[in-house]
Amino acid sequence: MRKILYLLIILVVMGACSMSKQVPEWVEQRPYNNEYYTAVVRFNKKAPNYVDLARDNALREISTQISVQIDSDIYLKETEANGIPSAELISQIKSSSRNKLKDIQLYGTYENDRDYWAYYRLSKSAYHAWRVQQRDLAISQALKLMEEYDDASTGITAGISSLLKALELVVDFTDLDLTAAYRGNEINLYNELFSRLQSLPETILIYLDPQNINMVAKLRRTASVSLNVKYNKESRIIAASAFPLKYDFDSGAGDIVETGVTDTNGMAMLVINRISSYSPQQSIYVTPDKAYWLQSLENPVIKQMFSILRFSPAKLNISVNKPRAFLIYSFDGKPGSSYKDMVVNKLQNLDMEVLTDIKASDYTFRIEIVSHEGEYVNNLRLYSATADANVELLDTRTGISLFSTTVAGIKSTGNNRENARKASELAAVNRICDNLMFSLVEQHIMR
Repeated sequence: MRKILYLLIILVVMGACSMSKQVPEWVEQRPYNNEYYTAVVRFNKKAPNYVDLARDNALREISTQISVQIDSDIYLKETEANGIPSAELISQIKSSSRNKLKDIQLYGTYENDRDYWAYYRLSKSAYHAWRVQQRDLAISQALKLMEEYDDASTGITAGISSLLKALELVVDFTDLDLTAAYRGNEINLYNELFSRLQSLPETILIYLDPQNINMVAKLRRTASVSLNVKYNKESRIIAASAFPLKYDFDSGAGDIVETGVTDTNGMAMLVINRISSYSPQQSIYVTPDKAYWLQSLENPVIKQMFSILRFSPAKLNISVNKPRAFLIYSFDGKPGSSYKDMVVNKLQNLDMEVLTDIKASDYTFRIEIVSHEGEYVNNLRLYSATADANVELLDTRTGISLFSTTVAGIKSTGNNRENARKASELAAVNRICDNLMFSLVEQHIMR
């Protein structure tokens, strides 16, 4: 009798064990429940942290189901016309949903020697109620921010920040009803915010004084242009204080201070240190510096929306001249011969404009050649002479010497003393043009 009892106990235990290892139905067939978003995930148990990985995959799968639902429920009738491409909007809400799924429920697990299964689900009604609650909070905060933007006492710089922040708050809820009461009217909050953003370029007014300037290529001489930034708020023209600006060459090239900020009167300065291109007509665009606001944005949809917003630039036109030179040339204390023209041609070949009026020039080249009588060379039956060439480069406007050197002992010969003396001038000019002038211009003017 006792043996029979033991046998029955063993059979019951074995049956219980067998039942505990029975594969759940949801492993074999994906469950469907209209009241829940569900996800069944499977992971190899050799994977490190396979339990956590399974949960992450379940979150992704459920958020995908939510995004499909959002795609069919999207409230905006024409998302492209409202500034958000549909695919990007759905992707953003999907990402936002995945990051905020807090009440996902682990409904069941199963594992064998090799694999691990997990069954997660999320109540659709609870999730929808949570999103409605989050939407209502976002609407409340966004209305206050829109009020800040609309308030004439708010500066435009801070106002744009408020407007963008309001858009960030509501954009993840564009699948839901965003109707709200504002200043006695019923509005669609997102449409109102987007309308303000789209009209923003029309409200910003940037003035340049002057709009046209003349500059010399390669000349390191700073030019400054005054800027005045204003904005139109309810038909009032108001100075835009602390407003960030961006300066870019539309055509040409040079060294400029690339950003600026207006003072309390909406004034700023565009500073051009140098023009490096020889193009005769160049221009610089002045626009709001979007980077100032973009750096504080987190939502990629709003970032893109603001990035593609086109502001009409203020344009500074620059007429560019080549560097202008005036040449003071002498040989033995006199104006010298036609060899002077060789120096003029060399300067022109180096992209210098040579003028006859010193007052109109940017640089002054002073070349003084002094000859020295030599001896008669019997074996050559020629007379010898030498020359010293003093070369100096000056800033015409300031009179400051930028470069000075002396090339001494330049040799020459002639069939008589006078011809030897004249030949020393030609030898000195050749030495200046061939060995000195290029490096002088490149290092002290064109650098």
